[in-house]
Amino acid sequence: MKQGLALHTTSGELGIAIVDNQLNYRFQSWDLGRNLANNLHEKLRDFLPPLSWQDLDFISIAKGPGSFTSTRIGIVTAKTLAQQLNIPVYGISTLESLAWFYGKKGLNNQFLALEMKANIEEVFGAIYQFQSTEKQLLNIIPDQLFQQENWQNLVTQYQNKFNNNFKLINAPDKLAFTTETLLEITLLKLQNNQGNINNNWQNLMPFYN
Repeated sequence: MKQGLALHTTSGELGIAIVDNQLNYRFQSWDLGRNLANNLHEKLRDFLPPLSWQDLDFISIAKGPGSFTSTRIGIVTAKTLAQQLNIPVYGISTLESLAWFYGKKGLNNQFLALEMKANIEEVFGAIYQFQSTEKQLLNIIPDQLFQQENWQNLVTQYQNKFNNNFKLINAPDKLAFTTETLLEITLLKLQNNQGNINNNWQNLMPFYN
């Protein structure tokens, strides 16, 4: 079993999680705000033991959507570590991690609409279907920027069609609670040999709010 490190910085709140080769998870978060850049490396150094950097097989990072500055800080840190350690880095959508987190708590085959405020007239949105029996999350409507009216029309269509099997989730201001989810998604995609998962630090691009 692979050992991995996950970082979540898209909201200014730092989340760090580790999974070891026995599938034991550790997680901690800090609401650092504007001090994220100054404290990130110290928190990483203190959280990593008893593992060493050389014990890591991969890194997972929340790639956005999210705050421009804090998302960029996390992406740069993950890419730098992956390059120096010569290990893959996997960028996971912030909305996908939210869908996985809430999907595990709901019904099988539940449709989840994830909404994140972008500005007054636009939102970031995506729709996923969580299938608990197959342990997979299907991306029905890819992450994208919507005009508020278009997004509301789409949500209404799904609500009318799937009724109690549909849930709208508004992304909270603090998102570090989904950091372990980044590791779960990555391990599942590796297990399923999903070749489209981005693992090259050179190709990892953030999705900014």
